[in-house]
Amino acid sequence: MKKSEKNFFEKVLDAVPGLSGYRKREDRRTTDKRLREYLAGRIDNARKKIADLKLDYTNEGRLSELDNLGRLERKLTKIGDSIRFANYGYSGLFDQLKIKEEELDVLYNHDLKFIEAVEKLEKSVSEKGEGLKEIVEEIETLVEERKQIFESPDIEGR
Repeated sequence: MKKSEKNFFEKVLDAVPGLSGYRKREDRRTTDKRLREYLAGRIDNARKKIADLKLDYTNEGRLSELDNLGRLERKLTKIGDSIRFANYGYSGLFDQLKIKEEELDVLYNHDLKFIEAVEKLEKSVSEKGEGLKEIVEEIETLVEERKQIFESPDIEGR
């Protein structure tokens, strides 16, 4: 959309009663999508580093640990996909599921925990896998918690 068209569209949204908040909601939805893509990308990068770590372990003769790393790698693939393809935090105007802004703030706070956990994951991979299993389990727990937040009866339209 051209800037002049966007300005016109924004003017229409501002002029029509009840629609000015729609732009803000759509902006939050876009932000939520970008955050999801960012987190999934970082998890994918960590997963790729685990593949490199498996090669290092092989070269070091630490073959007994390869199965565990393989399982962690598969878990991270699943986690990354579940984050990447999760419902966006704010539904559009005509979607059945609508989330109040306060509920979206709960999701954003939860996503901050995700960012911190992914940072720990990256650090662990850099340190040859120290504490890796526990961090992956923490991220799995966060994924489950997010699903529960989304399935909450407090969300309109449920």
